[in-house]
Amino acid sequence: MSSPDHVVPELPIESAVELVIPPAEVPLNPGAENPPWSGLDLFVIILVLVLSLFLFSSIFLVVALHGFNSSPARVTPSDLSKAPGPMVIVPAMTLAYIAMLAAMYVLVKRHHDHRFWQAVRWRWPGEWWIAYMFGGGALALGLGLLSRLLPIPKSLPMDQFFKDQQGAYLMMIFGVAVAPFAEEMLFRGFLYPVLDRWLQTLFMTSRQIRQACVWILILAGWGFIEHWVPVTISVLLAVVVFLTTAATLLVRSMKGRLPASAVLLPGAALVVWGLASRALSHQAFESTTIALVTLATFLGLVSMASVAGTSATGRWGRVLAVLITSAGFAMVHSEQLGQAWGPLLVLFVVGLALTITRVVTRSITPGLLVHVGYNLALFTLLYVGTDHFRHLERMTQ
Repeated sequence: MSSPDHVVPELPIESAVELVIPPAEVPLNPGAENPPWSGLDLFVIILVLVLSLFLFSSIFLVVALHGFNSSPARVTPSDLSKAPGPMVIVPAMTLAYIAMLAAMYVLVKRHHDHRFWQAVRWRWPGEWWIAYMFGGGALALGLGLLSRLLPIPKSLPMDQFFKDQQGAYLMMIFGVAVAPFAEEMLFRGFLYPVLDRWLQTLFMTSRQIRQACVWILILAGWGFIEHWVPVTISVLLAVVVFLTTAATLLVRSMKGRLPASAVLLPGAALVVWGLASRALSHQAFESTTIALVTLATFLGLVSMASVAGTSATGRWGRVLAVLITSAGFAMVHSEQLGQAWGPLLVLFVVGLALTITRVVTRSITPGLLVHVGYNLALFTLLYVGTDHFRHLERMTQ
């Protein structure tokens, strides 16, 4: 009851409930990365990269085909698409990377309270920058010695980019000035923080660790199916999973239930791993499947142990985020390396070193300098070993 002097204002039932019950927030593990972008934003960035690469590759293929066919030696579109060369790949990838970086900038600036370079953790290491460059060179020399113990094929698909001196110089400029920056922004700048936040949250309790264990086993089984079924059925299954994920995401967003990442990331993982497992060689696929099953077994044992605390258990998610980021970095180069597991293992170690640098320094700039130093050392050795790119046939000797 209320007197006329103290009238109680009437509130809608929904407003009264909101006053009593604050909106639930997604728990974030202490110490986890918390970028302003989401898994959905990351998906959009990757989509922009893929579509831009397809568009610009098609354009430069047409230009190159017209240029080749104006000379006496005519080239068919099929032959050129199988071996496009650096005059097609380098400008197409450069423009695709520019489109990707533009999409990153737009998505980050969409959150008005964040500056772009601050959000991506860009911090110059001061006078230590040269040490990181030398560290990248030392990493290249050390892995070069390690590669002698691995079955590295004498001829790789990427050798087609070094058929002449002009192409070699173009690849060197791209490999030192363009690729490291774009790849570090994608893998260590955007992918790793999202994975770290998502996986650390996933690993906060024993129950969530068991769920992660189940999902990894599902992923391993799904990849096994996609790898061995005929290619038509494999593509059809990937399309079905993609459409199911999109439909579930739409329904969930309309009902306001789970966040988009709870549906998008597992669905995207199934689609990507299904297609990747199809493209892998039998040996590489078997090694990866064994690694997934081993990881799931290890997580199962961890989930049965007593939980020491949210921060401690969540760090298992960080370990997995580092491994996934490093594996993704290696896999994007798999086609250039003919899916040979020796070179892929070397690149995985490189990705591991770059990602750990990002974790320790909490900045992408030191890893970028290590990446530049690594590529610069490789191209310097190639430049000297081939007499200023004039005897490129020595690469396969």
